[in-house]
Amino acid sequence: FETIIAEINPEINQKLTTFEKATEDIKTRRSNVHVVVAEDSAMLRDLLVTTLHDSGYRFVRDFGNGQDAWDYLQALSKKGGKIEDHVAIIVSDVEMPKMDGHRLLKLVRDDERLKDVPLVLFSSLISEEMKRKGEELGASGHISKPEINQLIGLLDNLVFGEPLREGDKEAAAIL
Repeated sequence: FETIIAEINPEINQKLTTFEKATEDIKTRRSNVHVVVAEDSAMLRDLLVTTLHDSGYRFVRDFGNGQDAWDYLQALSKKGGKIEDHVAIIVSDVEMPKMDGHRLLKLVRDDERLKDVPLVLFSSLISEEMKRKGEELGASGHISKPEINQLIGLLDNLVFGEPLREGDKEAAAIL
């Protein structure tokens, strides 16, 4: 679906593939952050992983559905040490097979070790009702597809407590 939309509307494709380049200092700060991505669209998942890598987030584990992401998070939760050393932030689509993003969010918030890990809902379905439901479940933020540049800024703000680039202040305001 996303491929067809990108071909029909090049402006959407530009939003999908354009993000502000990071300085080496910013990339260094991002380089040890562990990100988990749950996205069922293979095209968007690959794009997200590539964009995260290009922006300096080197440790990215991606999954095609919420259940596989949850199984991985459960395994991380059982490891010793600080959970942030294994997962610092989660990005999830809302509508996915096996387990949707809202269910994944609820399970993360109910898990004693994972409950404080930021989880951002990244979906084409971010309506006011969906945003309200995400907030009730404890979402750390919402970004509508295809705003990848805002997603990077929001991740920075949630992980580091501050926008890392001047242009990220807009993303920080989304919180």
